[in-house]
Amino acid sequence: DESYRFNWNTPFFVSSHSKTRLYAAANKVFQSDDRGESWTEISPDLTKQMDVNQMKVMGKLWGPDAVAKSLSTSLYGNIFTLTESPIQEGLLFAGTDDGLVQVTENNGKTWTRYATFPGVPENTFVTCFLASEYDANTVYAAFDGRKNSDFKPYLLKSTDKGETWSSISSNLPDNGTVYVILEDFKEPNLLFAGTEFGAFFSNDGGQNWVKLSGLPTIPVKDMCIQKRENDLCLATFGRGFYILDDYS
Repeated sequence: DESYRFNWNTPFFVSSHSKTRLYAAANKVFQSDDRGESWTEISPDLTKQMDVNQMKVMGKLWGPDAVAKSLSTSLYGNIFTLTESPIQEGLLFAGTDDGLVQVTENNGKTWTRYATFPGVPENTFVTCFLASEYDANTVYAAFDGRKNSDFKPYLLKSTDKGETWSSISSNLPDNGTVYVILEDFKEPNLLFAGTEFGAFFSNDGGQNWVKLSGLPTIPVKDMCIQKRENDLCLATFGRGFYILDDYS
């Protein structure tokens, strides 16, 4: 068999529906029901399976000695983001580095492929999914176009499990790539977004965004909420952590 293609930032998490179930992804999705003792493929290759050696860089094809395409970078054509609905067991969303969204509602038995999204160029890197805690049909996605010199914020929302999408980028900075989105656990219209130039929040479901003050101008790559203390926790590309204490 062909070898798996993993991203450096391999998606890996514990299911919210079973404490012994784990999910991980390369170019395929894997599941373990025994805390990682054994693994099963639950998908085919979910990428476009494009040959990176036939893709032009700066207008021409380069040999392996000119560009270390298979040494110092992740192998192209992999699943970068994977999430499970906290409401509907077996509803998984997978996003690839070559611009695909793949959805299954039966824990991998069948997958539905989506390749076009309003306002988002073809093959744009899918960087983040957020499956809503309030509605199984609602999912958010962020796209990253920097590898194509595109720094626009692409933040989308679907209310039909990925079949159709609408932009909620609104007034986010034009050149500030979005890396992560988060949903408040008590108020569904309160959203948080991590971008190239700091973190933002919206009180109206993404129609208007306000920058969180007190942070340096730095990429916010990940976020989580500590629910017991109402703390918003941010991780930055500067290898730092910031905590907004009791944002309630």
